[in-house]
Amino acid sequence: MKKLAFLFITLFYLTPLPAIEVIDILGGKANELSVAVIPFQDDLIENEKNQIHNVIKSDLSRSGFFRVIDIGGVNKLPTSLNDVDYSFWSGLQTELLVIGRVQRGDDQIKVVYELIDVFKEKMMVSSEYSGNIKQDRQIGHQISNVIYEKITGSKGVFHTKIGFVQKINNNKYQLNVSDMDGFNKKAIVTSNQPIISTRWSPDGEKIAYVSFEKKKPVIYVQNLKNGERQLVANFKGNNSAPAWSPDNKQLAIVLTYNNFSQIYVMNADGTNIKRLMRSRSIDTEPTWAPDGKSIFFVSDRGGGPQIYKIDLKTEQIRRVTFEGKYNVSPQLSPDGKLLTFITNDNGAFKVGVQNLISNQVMKLTQGRNDEAPVFSPNGHMVLYTHKDSEKETSLSTVSLNGFKTQVINTDSVRNYEATWSPIDF
Repeated sequence: MKKLAFLFITLFYLTPLPAIEVIDILGGKANELSVAVIPFQDDLIENEKNQIHNVIKSDLSRSGFFRVIDIGGVNKLPTSLNDVDYSFWSGLQTELLVIGRVQRGDDQIKVVYELIDVFKEKMMVSSEYSGNIKQDRQIGHQISNVIYEKITGSKGVFHTKIGFVQKINNNKYQLNVSDMDGFNKKAIVTSNQPIISTRWSPDGEKIAYVSFEKKKPVIYVQNLKNGERQLVANFKGNNSAPAWSPDNKQLAIVLTYNNFSQIYVMNADGTNIKRLMRSRSIDTEPTWAPDGKSIFFVSDRGGGPQIYKIDLKTEQIRRVTFEGKYNVSPQLSPDGKLLTFITNDNGAFKVGVQNLISNQVMKLTQGRNDEAPVFSPNGHMVLYTHKDSEKETSLSTVSLNGFKTQVINTDSVRNYEATWSPIDF
């Protein structure tokens, strides 16, 4: 995918805050910062049609670190540093203020903005972006990333992509790639048969997925750069649950040679396939640890579906989840410290997260039928599928502190099987 080309100039006026450790905010220990995002001054576009400040508001709110203040009743809104009435905004308990100006000419756009610490009455960041006039949403996401990193010390994910499956007219399935908030959607695969188990490669160049177009589940890899796809697993029985190794060279998959689901590891092109372990249990849903030294998976070897871990060097297996009788769909955070999964909570299937150091477990969602969680590239959010009914499924993100759940905006009520790009686009 083609990277966006921006002219980007940033001046930092204060030392960045220390990075917020994800394991410290698990359970909601971090407080939200109040921020007012002022509509950017734009002589050619009315405020309500200016997408940039709305993109920033949505991004910051989605993160769970910021509480976006409603400024609907404020008459005089600042557009430059000299316009800011600090006493007024501090009276509204506003900690941060975002202001900016937009200049448009021909097919180009220039955006200048400031991030202001209201209580200290100081400018924290002054930035300038230039790009194509159609890139206003992307510029908004880039501004959100700068603000997020300045405040948290961690990189933002607002300029990343997600992949997801959309069911169309009951008989067509489409694998899409869009911005992380659902906008700028593009179809990359269309099929008359179901598509499931989408997994983005760590280098950001490919998506592996399961298709039923061979009258059974088989695994394809779609190249996002050249549009080519490759059938990598069409072995005897069912082929499912692909998972990339951190170095992009291998895939862990699930096969049913002998009517039992067993995990295999092969080269990413489908060669040199080897069985990972031998058992009489159902082993499925593998996911690689970020360091490449172990694979987490689901097994019923203890009587019910639980998450286990196998050391790839010693082949030792140990159980990871103990809270509850049903824990499936494991995915690890980029730093390998956290595990997200689906847990059965008194008949309701919710997104859970477990600290692999302390084994603390927290339920992030309150739905009754959530599925397929996956971490954001910075590990601060989880993307998942929420089933409202048999016919309606939506994609949502939930912040790791549990403060914010937000639906991904798409033009369909049947979206599922999401995956998150590991890099910016």
